[in-house]
Amino acid sequence: AAAAAARSASSGTQEGGSSSSSSSSANSSKGTDSFRDRLLGEAPLPTRRQMNIYFLQHFVPFIGFGFFDNFIMILAGDYIDSKLGIALGISTMAAAAIGNTISDIIGLWISGGIETAGVVMGLPRSGLTSQQRGDLRMRILKNTAMVTGMVLGCCLGMAPLAYPQEWRLWPSREMLQEELEKEESGAALASDI
Repeated sequence: AAAAAARSASSGTQEGGSSSSSSSSANSSKGTDSFRDRLLGEAPLPTRRQMNIYFLQHFVPFIGFGFFDNFIMILAGDYIDSKLGIALGISTMAAAAIGNTISDIIGLWISGGIETAGVVMGLPRSGLTSQQRGDLRMRILKNTAMVTGMVLGCCLGMAPLAYPQEWRLWPSREMLQEELEKEESGAALASDI
């Protein structure tokens, strides 16, 4: 009788163990499904046209952001390098960092204008619901559009690097250093005579 009781107790433990392990595996798959549902959402995937419009709505403004960011950074950095670089003895990289800071500040101020210009261009609304916009695939599409627009804008914003020397609005640091060296060598020659 004791052996039968021990066997029934151990079989109950095994059954209980297997039922608890099956319920824990159900919970873990339910947890995975919940995680998957949060990432992908339950809303139907947007149409190809909606995705194209959504892409363009994020692509176009970031062309402007990238353009102004690089364009202003290059001009401000060059101006600071030529005017303050020699006077204060700061390096070209320090001038570029200051130019980047100025570019970021101006970028914050003109961001509203860039976004308004995107609206004025007449891009239609994508018609995505908030659930569709929360879908991981749509977030990836949005980030891809922003990155692609930013890269294209940054490439276009490098236009000042193609300026010929005669079009410069102010002399470059190299030109100013050459002039200073000529003046110093002329002063040294005059003092020798």
